[in-house]
Amino acid sequence: MPDHETGSATLEPFPWNRNFETGIDEIDQQHRVLVDILNRLAQHFVSGDARVDCEHILDELLAYAAFHFKSEEAIWREGLGTGDAVRNHHDSHQLFFAQIQIFRGSKAREEQVLADIFDYLARWLAFHILESDRRMALTVLELKRGSTLVEARRAVDDQLSGQVSATVSALLEKYAGLSARVARSIREAHRGRP
Repeated sequence: MPDHETGSATLEPFPWNRNFETGIDEIDQQHRVLVDILNRLAQHFVSGDARVDCEHILDELLAYAAFHFKSEEAIWREGLGTGDAVRNHHDSHQLFFAQIQIFRGSKAREEQVLADIFDYLARWLAFHILESDRRMALTVLELKRGSTLVEARRAVDDQLSGQVSATVSALLEKYAGLSARVARSIREAHRGRP
């Protein structure tokens, strides 16, 4: 997207794609906010802005993720109960926070830590939305249509196989490539800084 004041393109390393839509408006809106914050974080990382600004945006991302995860898990519990799928989803959210803390506590060079954080966030968010969240949302929607849990899971498996599965794989590969390019840009932006 062009920046009208500078004429340059605004960095959007994680562009929103309609394939991220789950069919549940509340979740989709929250995912868009997460993607917007992630893109803003990448802009700061790549520009070499002050570490304080990056930390502030990362804190904002983590705070919003906590809000979103709580909201999302409530939707899954309401639609799916407290079974293994819901517990596993909750656990993946907790592992997300644990991994970010590991990165933040790293003694590696700043540019490497920033690149690793962005790479992890971009890949995790793409995979989590495209695979886990979409699967959960489609199952909840099938149940609301009157399917049994077994029927809903079968319908979702059918829906997410074949061409859709190939599309998801292609998107994950695309976002991995974008993430790697941003990580390189972060390292370049920080090269030569004290």
